[in-house]
Amino acid sequence: MLIFLCVGVLVASAWAAAINSSSSANSLNFLFPSNQSHEAKPFTISVNQKFIWETTQRARLYRPSIALQEPQQPNWDDGPPPAKINELAEYWAHSYDWFKIQDQINANFSHYTITVPSSDKYPHPLSLHFIHEHANGPPNAAIPLLILHGWPSTNLEWSKVIHPLANPSETNAPRFHVVAPDLPGFGFSPAATHAGLGPRAMGQAFDSLMHQLGYPTYALSSTDLGWEVAMWMVHDFPASVVAHATDFFMPPPNATDLARFAANQTTAEENDWILSLQAFQADNSGYSLVHGTRPLALALAMTDSPVGFAGWVLQLLGVASDGYNYTFEEIITMSITLWIQGTYGNLRTYKEFTKPGAMDFPTTSVPTGVSQWANPNGEYPNMKRFPIAPRDWIERTANVTYFSRHEFGGHFPAQSQPQLWLQDVRAFFSGLPDLSLGLTGDS
Repeated sequence: MLIFLCVGVLVASAWAAAINSSSSANSLNFLFPSNQSHEAKPFTISVNQKFIWETTQRARLYRPSIALQEPQQPNWDDGPPPAKINELAEYWAHSYDWFKIQDQINANFSHYTITVPSSDKYPHPLSLHFIHEHANGPPNAAIPLLILHGWPSTNLEWSKVIHPLANPSETNAPRFHVVAPDLPGFGFSPAATHAGLGPRAMGQAFDSLMHQLGYPTYALSSTDLGWEVAMWMVHDFPASVVAHATDFFMPPPNATDLARFAANQTTAEENDWILSLQAFQADNSGYSLVHGTRPLALALAMTDSPVGFAGWVLQLLGVASDGYNYTFEEIITMSITLWIQGTYGNLRTYKEFTKPGAMDFPTTSVPTGVSQWANPNGEYPNMKRFPIAPRDWIERTANVTYFSRHEFGGHFPAQSQPQLWLQDVRAFFSGLPDLSLGLTGDS
């Protein structure tokens, strides 16, 4: 036993010595350039080996929770079933290989870092990690596309669609120069260092990113928190954003809608949407409320337990992913890429994004394509129609030129239904005037 412990210490020390000891690497747990550059620089993801070793040990030391017995306690009633989390912890401790995943991520995509300057809404520079995949062929024959993820994702949410967007096998399908950043505090974009990085400020940063890459005009694709950023971008940068595709749109009921609902005057479609919103707010929005009110209190616990954080992530997947059968490797990869630099930065995004006025989007004339994805196979029956909102409610703020509704697919269709997701995006952009903008980009 003593020999084993000594060997473990020596191996951990060797791993630590192999990693650059700059302050940025130590605080982030991955190598990130310490010098800020307003030009895109190639980037290789390299997570501290000692940190990964320690994470694996934490998974081995995971302390299982008790479970109430059926039929008193239905599965998923209080959260993910403990038996599933126990199995996930066992897989993480003995089978999960982050460095295999890291090699795949580095090999499959073109990674860059850049620093965007301060703005009037966030007076501090922001360093970003992003994927930038150019379309083959003449540069001016493809559409620059900024694609924005949400929580609990990183830009890996788009891993199944980035290359088909850039270089489709289908004849006559539109092609895109795809720019897929990690939101600050997510994945390998360092978290904001000051309060105030709300959706409008983040939109300013991403508009700067596209301009720094040589794209004065570009299109957007969004989901979840990224949708909130995009909804401000189409208003704040109408000269830059030429079109917006989204697989997520949450128009709230106004006072008239609620009065009609109370008087039984709303349509069946409106009833479904209002009841789904009420079910989400009453039974399934606890994660969002905590993120938006006491993110540090939560982060203190989550940053200390990788398995606990994976359970927190899995809870939302159970709510919204339409029963998609995530492998343990997928769940852990989704979790660890939010966990490596610490969870506070990504959790606290909700505090900025839920401030009063953050979702008071002005009406936009930018062409908008909306695809909706129902959730009939999730773990919570009252979320089956979430977020299937009436089209005319969406049109109160958006210029909807393409609309598609799917009775399945859930909240992560680019992962669960990538071919149908691509079909919708291509149909929307193919139906617009020529958006090939004659640009090459810098990286």
